[in-house]
Amino acid sequence: MASNIVPGNIDGTYPVAGQDNSSQGFRDNFNAIKNNFTQAKTEIEALQSNKANLNASNDFSGNIIADAELKDNSETVYAHGLKDGTITLNHENGHYQTLTTSGTITLGFLNLPATGKLGRIILDVTVASTAHTITIPSAVLVAGNVSGGDGSSDTITVPTSGRYLYEFMSPDGGTTILMHQLGNNYI
Repeated sequence: MASNIVPGNIDGTYPVAGQDNSSQGFRDNFNAIKNNFTQAKTEIEALQSNKANLNASNDFSGNIIADAELKDNSETVYAHGLKDGTITLNHENGHYQTLTTSGTITLGFLNLPATGKLGRIILDVTVASTAHTITIPSAVLVAGNVSGGDGSSDTITVPTSGRYLYEFMSPDGGTTILMHQLGNNYI
């Protein structure tokens, strides 16, 4: 951001000592100083509004952060809790979501990024005691490594109690969602 402050329009040698100085020169200098202060205020407020905060959440409004090195960062975990029925995996809740099933569940998806941006959700499912089914939308393409799924139906049977990790990815706003299994029956 280039500054619009123009320090060169202030006459630093005015008024000249020992001579009669025009009042117009005073007015011109004060007006230039006032304009520069007004511009400085505008620029400082813009910096305060558009900076990355070190002590607060930041919303980059979809802007790209490029050539960055990340160290010691984490991802948000969103816990759905003990549920059955319809579960909506909202991308805005975070990329790692947990769920303990108390019965059959049907998954839905919400707020996946627009086409050209990859949206990803890892779903950590804990099945307490008996086998449950997971019904997925027809937009989900199931990989061959998904236990209990054969890729030909929208239902996956989680065969036993345990913990299962699934990853869902969409490069096109949810028109197509790719599903594969990351882990099978953690105990």
